[in-house]
Amino acid sequence: MENDQAGSPREKRNVFLRIVFSVLWLILIILTINMLLGGIVGGMAGAETANFGAGRAAGRNASLEFFQNYGRYVFIGELIIWIVLSVSGKLPGTAKYKKVKA
Repeated sequence: MENDQAGSPREKRNVFLRIVFSVLWLILIILTINMLLGGIVGGMAGAETANFGAGRAAGRNASLEFFQNYGRYVFIGELIIWIVLSVSGKLPGTAKYKKVKA
C-alpha cells in the first residue's frame, strides 16, 4: 500500500541506506545468535565440573567443538533469518517506505 491513511504518498527510503542497514543487521544477528548458542553450549558443558576453572575450560572446548561441527548450519540459519526479515522490511531501516510520523 503506497498511501498512508490520510491519502498522501509515503516517502520511499533510499536503496543504499536500506542495504547499509540490512548489512548492519546481519552483523548484529550473527553476533547475537553465536553468543547465545556459545553461552548455552558452554554453560551446559561447564555445569558438570567441580570448580570454575575446569568449567570455563570445558565450556570453551565444548563451544569450539559445537561451532566446528555445526557452524555452517548455524550460519545458514542466520542468513535465512536475515533474508526473511530484511526482505519483508521487519528490521528497522530495511522497509521500502519510511514510517509516517503522527
